[in-house]
Amino acid sequence: MAKTRSSSRAVAIAAAFALAAFFGLALTGLAQIISLHGWCESDAVRQMRASTDFTAKLQLDGTPAVLCRNGSATLELPISPAVATIVFAVVGMAISMFIVIRTARDARTAA
Repeated sequence: MAKTRSSSRAVAIAAAFALAAFFGLALTGLAQIISLHGWCESDAVRQMRASTDFTAKLQLDGTPAVLCRNGSATLELPISPAVATIVFAVVGMAISMFIVIRTARDARTAA
């Protein structure tokens, strides 16, 4: 029984590390979206030598993007890879959480 208990704990610890990695991946995707949104509102004016400020709007429909508007001109910055990364990370976190809970419960009952 000791071998089962230690292997259950090892699986729970490994799944907890995977959960932390997926959480970091989700934060990276979110940071990319926030960075594009912030660039649109502040740095785009300087880099494009525009006379007026840009306004940023998040579009999450069929083609996720950050829309930068300057009067009638619109610049569309795609964020599909970041959204896909966040979705992948959330699914990975859910699976990892399930494994952590299940193996921790098994390790506790085996003790």
